[in-house]
Amino acid sequence: MPAKKILIAWTTVGSAARANQLAAALVAARLAGCVAVDGPVTSHFVWKGKQESAQEWRLTVKFPADRAKEILAWLKANHPYENPQWVAVEAASVAAPFRHWMVENTRFPHKK
Repeated sequence: MPAKKILIAWTTVGSAARANQLAAALVAARLAGCVAVDGPVTSHFVWKGKQESAQEWRLTVKFPADRAKEILAWLKANHPYENPQWVAVEAASVAAPFRHWMVENTRFPHKK
């Protein structure tokens, strides 16, 4: 079996509680192998023609590339923002044991 590509993606939400809720749900649904939450961070952006800033919590989502479309669809249905940030990049180097763990923990049905 060829090695699966691993992606790392980011999104933000307006509270620690919501960030942790989304993180836990992504892992429980086996869409992501790991989601780290950090914050608060301050974001500066233009929204509907007005410059804004907001305190947010960042989710760093790690997952096999073949789950990308499912995660994006899930986020559209579950993210509280009208237009959530979703930026994903391919990990240039992934340790083989971590890659194996990631793939195993995002399978259906889960295999021990």
